[in-house]
Amino acid sequence: MPKLASNLVRSCLRIRPDDNVTIFFYPHTTELAEDIAEECFRIGADVNLSAYTDRFYESYMKLLPEESLRKPSVFCRALTEVSTAEFWLGGLYDPAVFRRIPPEKQAAADEGEYSAHFPLARDRKVRSLFVALSQITRPRAKAYGYSFPRWQKMMNAASAVPASKLQADGRRLAALLATSDHVHVKDDGGTDLEFSMRGRRPQINDGVVDEDDIAAGALEAAIPAGSVAIAPLEDSANGTIEFNVPQAWAGRSIRKLGWEFSGGRIVSWSGDKNADLLHRAWAKGAGSEKDRIGGLTVGLNPRAELGFLQNPIVRGAVSISIGGNEELGGANTNSFPHQQTLAGANLTLDGKPIVKAGKLLLP
Repeated sequence: MPKLASNLVRSCLRIRPDDNVTIFFYPHTTELAEDIAEECFRIGADVNLSAYTDRFYESYMKLLPEESLRKPSVFCRALTEVSTAEFWLGGLYDPAVFRRIPPEKQAAADEGEYSAHFPLARDRKVRSLFVALSQITRPRAKAYGYSFPRWQKMMNAASAVPASKLQADGRRLAALLATSDHVHVKDDGGTDLEFSMRGRRPQINDGVVDEDDIAAGALEAAIPAGSVAIAPLEDSANGTIEFNVPQAWAGRSIRKLGWEFSGGRIVSWSGDKNADLLHRAWAKGAGSEKDRIGGLTVGLNPRAELGFLQNPIVRGAVSISIGGNEELGGANTNSFPHQQTLAGANLTLDGKPIVKAGKLLLP
């Protein structure tokens, strides 16, 4: 995977000789982690490999109490204090492990991870790249009911879309979002949601963190990429949203989830049994703004497909999130986040159609 590593290092995060790079990885991504490290060494950067395993994760999640999980790890915080760039390679080899962890503990661990990494990384302007290709494992495909060959083929194709294409489309869409106020999302399945984003600045996810991104505070990227996201005014959402795309979460698939908003806050939550488990985690999660609308994301990637892990990047897909949105310049701080996606939606900006029946309309 040397060619992939070279692109991630030189094009996506643009590693420099003075960088201190941390690569977080699992055993099944060792080869890619080593390739990335080698490419960083060629440039002259310093590198640390930080390994996780499924057993390690399950052990601390089962044995540590919730109050310990909520505390930021001194090791994670120390790495964030010295790193200038970070690569995140996938996650558990088998996400079925998540099913053995109570949702309340997952929420506590998320709170601790946030506190250990995000505030410091933001203040120090640490660049970060999540490499979703490393999530492609047969146990993960089995856990979520994916066709492994189809998933792998789609991810490779979506990752190969040139950043220049995503940047060009992203700028056009971002220009529309930045100059609009009223957003209306509607479909034939019960979704009818309105909110404002007046004065908010959109972020383009093109898989690259360049100097302009750093100046704007957009420090995180992912491969595959392809979306534009913006933080709505947190008290402005009113109406309902009924998600119609299955969403992987904690080793499970949420196939039915609905939210009703009033004054920006969720006043009703409905869904299937896995949505109920998510609700348990959300109820125990951090933040007084976790019930606030957090983000709007519109997908740009023409090769990505719905029904897998990267739903928000699918071209024409409309995703809504709740909770934490600091990375988008929003006001929801350290609040339990969740994002889910609509297919075939209609989205208007100040009455002008931008997405029609799931098709992105760009001028």
